[in-house]
Amino acid sequence: MHTVRRTQALRRGRHVRTLTASATAAAALVLTGLTAAAQALPTTSARATSTKSVPAGVATAVNLTACPSGTPTVTSVPAQPNSAHVAVSGTKSKLIGVWPTSPTSYAITIKCSGGATENVTLTIQAAPPENSAIGLGAQTQQSLLDQFSADYNATLTSSTQSHLYNWDAINPVNGSQNDTITVKSTCVSFPRPNGSSAGIKQLATFAQTSDKKSFCDNFANSSRPRGGSDPGDVPGGVTFVNLAGDAVSWATPATTDAPASLTPTQLNEIYTCTVPATGGNPANNWADLGGKNAPIQPFLPQSNSGTLTFFLAAIGVTTVGPCVSTDNNTLEENEGVNPVLQTPEAIWIYSVGDYIAQRFHSPACTNSGCTGTPPCAPAGGKDDFGCNVHGTYVPKDINGIAPTTGTGAATKINTSFPSTFLRTLFAVVPYDPNTSDHIPGSESGAPGGVNLEAIFGASGWACTNSTAKTDIKNYGFVTLGTCGATS
Repeated sequence: MHTVRRTQALRRGRHVRTLTASATAAAALVLTGLTAAAQALPTTSARATSTKSVPAGVATAVNLTACPSGTPTVTSVPAQPNSAHVAVSGTKSKLIGVWPTSPTSYAITIKCSGGATENVTLTIQAAPPENSAIGLGAQTQQSLLDQFSADYNATLTSSTQSHLYNWDAINPVNGSQNDTITVKSTCVSFPRPNGSSAGIKQLATFAQTSDKKSFCDNFANSSRPRGGSDPGDVPGGVTFVNLAGDAVSWATPATTDAPASLTPTQLNEIYTCTVPATGGNPANNWADLGGKNAPIQPFLPQSNSGTLTFFLAAIGVTTVGPCVSTDNNTLEENEGVNPVLQTPEAIWIYSVGDYIAQRFHSPACTNSGCTGTPPCAPAGGKDDFGCNVHGTYVPKDINGIAPTTGTGAATKINTSFPSTFLRTLFAVVPYDPNTSDHIPGSESGAPGGVNLEAIFGASGWACTNSTAKTDIKNYGFVTLGTCGATS
């Protein structure tokens, strides 16, 4: 079996979150040195220095002040790190990316045509404040939650309000797995949860801040439904909240030995290594399924992946066969650039939403392996977070039905794809016995100490705000009429 190991450089590079201008911006990006964005500058002289803050380690964006006209020129002392960039669109600019803990302050100057100047002190917090709404877990929707962080926080009017931040499944700067993170300023550090199951397990510890006023992590991102080992939808348990729609299919590189379509039964045989021999070909051969005469090499992502759990359930597999590789449990879901996967004999699985976002809405990597820090450069009209890491991989047909419809930027999930392979993405929250939907609300003593109803409830920001709905579409997913419903 092909078992080429991926390089350490690949692990370091390809997971860095992309830093780009808003996908809805009409003008091309102009990158200079740091940030700005939303309120008009005065047309004369300099204003007093204002202050903005952002936590280290999380991918988010900070809007500052827009120029009254013309393109702003932004400088920073010291210069911003490689993991953070300024994206300028028209008169607006913003900072997008991940900030290290040192240095702790940057002096930013925004100069506008006409002489107006804005001075900003950007303060880097060692960790998010304890009243933050903190998410972690699934890789599938991490870029969407990073975008939610930027856009939801931009609606807040006070620095003391609960801000939304998401800890990505993989270190967004160096690509390391399970590194130690401090999710809030008054919390004990723990290994970064990688995947839906790891995120839910961490949430269910209900770890508290040092003063016991809030939970350290407030919600888990899950790309699978509730499992038998998850805490129940009862007091002391967790509630699954509908967030967006997605689909999962099998995938291959552009050059493949596989046929154009497979059935669920054939997928079951592939992942249990029981494809029967036909026409004189050996068993577990692509020719047995209408493809070329070549051995099938099935791959799956690491064991905490919600995409893995969902897909195996969809094809009726409880125990995978000995021919299936996870590259020693290191393969990350929804990425097609790993060296291990670069063989025409391979079959892999993919979130259709992530594929759409990567191929049509994300900036291109600077090289085919998506290595480097960052692995892709900001680009106008692209998503703020995530790089195009699909390589040449494409989700394939099931029962002759394509997983996508449309072309180019208009590509979207085919809602006529076999229903078994359509899924809901969830925000998993502590069960609140005091609210009708059991999402922690604004009442005193709400589990976790943070009002998540305002973000994830049926009437909350993620389900009703037009920007949130646009974010869901731009990241390849489907808005749901049942957004905010719980189970």
